[in-house]
Amino acid sequence: MEKTQLQSMAQELFKVKDESWGMYAFSRDILRDKIDGTQKESMIRRSIRCGEDMADQAAKRLGTRNPWEMAEKLKLKVEFTERGQLADRVLFALFTPPNRIEIMTEPMERAAKQGGLSDLISKEQMTKLILGHEIFHYLEEEEEGIYTKNEKITLWKFLGLKNKSTIRALSEIGGMYFSKKINGISYSPFALDILLYYNYSPDEALKMYREVLSF
Repeated sequence: MEKTQLQSMAQELFKVKDESWGMYAFSRDILRDKIDGTQKESMIRRSIRCGEDMADQAAKRLGTRNPWEMAEKLKLKVEFTERGQLADRVLFALFTPPNRIEIMTEPMERAAKQGGLSDLISKEQMTKLILGHEIFHYLEEEEEGIYTKNEKITLWKFLGLKNKSTIRALSEIGGMYFSKKINGISYSPFALDILLYYNYSPDEALKMYREVLSF
């Protein structure tokens, strides 16, 4: 039953529109209530374009769209570790400046053992999608003036002083669409957020799934 349910969820998530995934990213940002709907829509479009443009620029500069070859040419240290769950969080990967990328194998191993996704996406493809996302975070640190880091909102003003903050959701959106572009897939890698989490907490994953479909 779970295998059939997971396959059905995947097929529906692969059809979710980009704008809905952007709203999903914002729903998990601590600054979500400080940005109105119109602003969010504009920021989502610009973040997607940022990720796609960066993908084209990186591919042209490095001469490849293969994330493994990109990582090698950028001299990134890509490491695998078994852990996936830390307290109540599930991590798929972690970029640590200046050039270290850690990919967690446990979420993908759980997905492979449980089944349900193997006919739709391979472990190798999942790894490439996750790696592509982290490569974007590396490029963000290197690229001065990149939109996903340059866009900020004002948290407060006082006597001429302003406290501004970047928006984490924009970076996540950019990373997903960078990875989508270099990997040449038709769906958003955001789907993995839910599909891989399903093997840790099916009920919570179903809640996330329904939320995404509601946007």
